[in-house]
Amino acid sequence: MPHLKTTFALTFMLGSVLLLSACNKDPEPTVNKDNQTNSVNDAIGQLNQTPIKQFPATADDAHDIAILDDYDRRFTDMSDSMEIELAKMKEANTLTPEFELQRQKDNINSALVMLKDLELKTEQGRYIQGLLYDYWENQAKVLQQATQSSSTQNVDTAKQVDHLNEYLHAQSQLHHWRSSLAPEAKMQAE
Repeated sequence: MPHLKTTFALTFMLGSVLLLSACNKDPEPTVNKDNQTNSVNDAIGQLNQTPIKQFPATADDAHDIAILDDYDRRFTDMSDSMEIELAKMKEANTLTPEFELQRQKDNINSALVMLKDLELKTEQGRYIQGLLYDYWENQAKVLQQATQSSSTQNVDTAKQVDHLNEYLHAQSQLHHWRSSLAPEAKMQAE
């Protein structure tokens, strides 16, 4: 499951970069496209995992893990549904760049609203919620910049990698937290 989430995050980041490339209406020389591809590949190579932050165990750990897991399931289902819709439209040749951009904005806004609505009781739960919220807030800014600019040169790949590292850290933190629960608490969470 963590591998799937990592794959989704990487796919989303690469999709954002490709979307930003597609937003560029001016044809670029081939050299610039090669440099852009190399820049993205170099940035992905710079992904590094932030160390897990330690938090004391609380009686509310299972509650917050269950809420975060539920958020993840609901958001993943919604995102998968959107991806299927876009793929079908692309196949039918009815997908416009504007519609695709709007669906990406909707997806990001949904993530932010869903995260804001989580009622978490623990410091660790709120820490993970904050990391995820910051990631999606930054994705909204990148998408906004892309729509305001006819060039992708304003996109800072290093910042995108930092944001992706933040997302991956949130996922790792949750996985670590979930795996550290006592067996009886795990059964209560399910």
